[in-house]
Amino acid sequence: MKKIVVTLMALLLLALSASAQRDLRCYPVFQGKIVPTYQMVVTEVRGSSMAAYKLDYYRGVSFQVDEALARQVAALVESDADEAAVKETEKVGDLLTYALVQPASARKMNRYLCYQARKVGEEWKVTLLYLEGPATLDDLRNMFDKQ
Repeated sequence: MKKIVVTLMALLLLALSASAQRDLRCYPVFQGKIVPTYQMVVTEVRGSSMAAYKLDYYRGVSFQVDEALARQVAALVESDADEAAVKETEKVGDLLTYALVQPASARKMNRYLCYQARKVGEEWKVTLLYLEGPATLDDLRNMFDKQ
């Protein structure tokens, strides 16, 4: 019985995190609707293993794409940044290459999007993270190396 309750609680928490992401314009990237999931490295971590980073939930995708797809993903992140409570962005020319975004939220939870795009040969290596937890923007700045 205890296992059932724990399993149901875990599923509920996962559903709440997924619903928190749905209001983001870049949510289709995490769903594999922009870049197929078989072309992505997908990481999802929840629980006490994230406590050292002051996070409750981490979801990341990383992939290599041509410039057209990199621009499409960057446009989605930029539209989230435009509506954000706090944002830091950098561009190379007119292409977004770095973003640290705290989306506006009615909930009492810190949410963040972290985005990085780097040119690797003819393609772009894109990394997009969705984070939840008590971490502050300063905590994230110290945690991530924006190269």
